[in-house]
Amino acid sequence: MAKEKIDQILEKITSLEEGQQKHYDLIQKQGIKLEQVASDVKAVAEGHGVLLNAIEGVKESIRELDGKIEETRDIVKETNRALKEHVQQPAHAGT
Repeated sequence: MAKEKIDQILEKITSLEEGQQKHYDLIQKQGIKLEQVASDVKAVAEGHGVLLNAIEGVKESIRELDGKIEETRDIVKETNRALKEHVQQPAHAGT
């Protein structure tokens, strides 16, 4: 009877150890997966940072271009005004 009881206890201990090992293995696998996900997330975040910097550069270029276009508009308006004034001069009255 005592031997049977000892065998039952040893069987339970072995069963617990196997279960713990499976649990530990699962935790390790999940930990590795989490590390991979963390690495992927970091790579995506770095990629977003690069893209945001590039977008900011494009925005700055557009602002500069808008300024040049505005300057060109002002020049064209002034040129049109001067041309209208010139056409109204007496030398152009007969033509």
